[in-house]
Amino acid sequence: MDVTAAIIEKDGKILIAKRKEGKWEFPGGKVEKGENIEECLKRELKEELGIDVKVKKKFCVVEHKYDFGKIRLHVFVAECNEEPVAKEHLDIKWVNMKELQKYDFMDADKKVINILKNK
Repeated sequence: MDVTAAIIEKDGKILIAKRKEGKWEFPGGKVEKGENIEECLKRELKEELGIDVKVKKKFCVVEHKYDFGKIRLHVFVAECNEEPVAKEHLDIKWVNMKELQKYDFMDADKKVINILKNK
């Protein structure tokens, strides 16, 4: 299953979102049939956060096997000039790199954080 996520940065902080299940993630979602990866990311961010983004570049791809199956997480750096609103998440926050460690992230997103720390 292909899934997208965005690293959206503003004033040195990164946007994270808390899922209904309680874990944190970089916002994004599942690619639907007939949709390319960037279209998916834009659609998901509009649906979940009410924002339009400019996809700047691909950051990384990580794979992870969950109980429900294996995912391939396509992570992009994106730019946004609007303030996001949590429409489908319990909460959203702007955090700095050091603060990322304080949050309980989905396992695939933890892999992204490790790549972020090493760049």
